[in-house]
Amino acid sequence: MENIYLDYAATSKKHFDIIEKNLKLLKEIYANPSSSHTLGKKNAKLKKEAQQKIASSINAQPEEIIFTSGGTESNNTVFNHVFNRFKSGEIIISEIEHPSVKASARHLEQYGFVVHELSVGKNGMVSLEELEDKITDNTVLISIMFANNETGVLNPIKEISKLISGKNILLHSDIVQAFAKIEIDVKDLGVDFASVSAHKIGALNNFGFLYAKNGVVEPFILGGGQENGLRSGTSDVLGALTLADSIDETLKTVQYLRDLKNYFIEKLEKNNVEFEVNGSIEYSLPNILNIYFKNIESQRLITYLDANEVYISGGSACSSGNIKGSKIITKMYNIERAAHSVRISVGFDVDKKMIDNVINKIVHLERKIKERNK
Repeated sequence: MENIYLDYAATSKKHFDIIEKNLKLLKEIYANPSSSHTLGKKNAKLKKEAQQKIASSINAQPEEIIFTSGGTESNNTVFNHVFNRFKSGEIIISEIEHPSVKASARHLEQYGFVVHELSVGKNGMVSLEELEDKITDNTVLISIMFANNETGVLNPIKEISKLISGKNILLHSDIVQAFAKIEIDVKDLGVDFASVSAHKIGALNNFGFLYAKNGVVEPFILGGGQENGLRSGTSDVLGALTLADSIDETLKTVQYLRDLKNYFIEKLEKNNVEFEVNGSIEYSLPNILNIYFKNIESQRLITYLDANEVYISGGSACSSGNIKGSKIITKMYNIERAAHSVRISVGFDVDKKMIDNVINKIVHLERKIKERNK
C-alpha cells in the first residue's frame, strides 16, 4: 500500500524534479560564486537571479534578502541584532512562537532585557488589546509569527505594524509556514524582519533567508563577508536556485490545498465523526488543519495511522519526536483537549482519494473505541 504523508507542516516532500534540474545545471558551473574567475562569476549571476526572484515574491529588494541556514538561524540573527543595537529594553513575543524565537528571547533576559509573552485565545490569535497594554517606552522589539505551525492560524501582523507606527520599535515575524502559501507583501505588512525556511515548500533542508528592511541587520555569523557582509559562509547556490523555483510550484497549489483541507472537514462531517477544528478556520493557512477528536486520543490515532502507513502529527516537529499533547493547544484550550488533538497538513502530492482512505481509517477507529466503551 502506498503511504500517505500528511505532515507537510513539519517538512514538505521535496520537489525532486527541481532539485535534479538545478543539480544538472551546477554540474557545469560548480565554482565558488565568490571567486573572481569566469565560472565563479557565472555562479554568482545564477545566485543573484534567484535572489531577485525570491525578493519579488514578497515585494522586497534583492539586497534585503540574506540567505541563511533556515528559519532558526534567521530568528536568532534578529535577536542578535536587537542585542547589539539596543543593549537593553523590553521584548514582546507570543506564547505560541517557534522555539528558536522563545529561546532567543529568554537568552537576552540574561543580559537585562525584559520579555513579555502574549496569550492567545481559542481562535489561536494574539490580542491587539493585550499587545497595546504591554507596549511601553522601553519596548524595542515585537516578534509575532505570521502563521502558527500547529494550527495554521494567521496573526494580525499588518495591524500590529499600524499600532506601533512612529515608535522606535522593530517588528519581526516568523513567516516560515505562511511563505508562498498566502500573499505576502513585506512593505504592506510593515515588518522590519521576516524569517523563512526553504524545506517547508519542497526545497532543501538547512536553507532559507532573512528579510531585513533596507538590508540593515547586525551580522550573526562572521567570516568572509558573503551576503554583503551580513552573513558569512560560502553561498549555497543550489539552495537559492531550488528555493526560487519552488516558490512558483507552491503558489500554483494554494487553492488546491484549500480545497483539500475543506474536503477533509466535509468528509468528517458526512461520516458523523465527533470533532472540532482548533482555532480559526477563516483566518488560517490553506494547508494546515488542527483537529480535536472527542473520542480518540491523539497518541492512539497517530500510532494507529502510522501502523497503516499514514503519517500525521500531534504538533510541532521542531524540537522533539514525541507525540505528547501539544503545548499550543493546551494554551489555547486545556490539556485534555490537547491530548485529543492532531495536526493534518496537506501538500502537492496529496489527493482526495488519499483523504478518503484516511477518513475511513479514522471512522473505523472511532467506532471501535465507542463499541469498547459501551
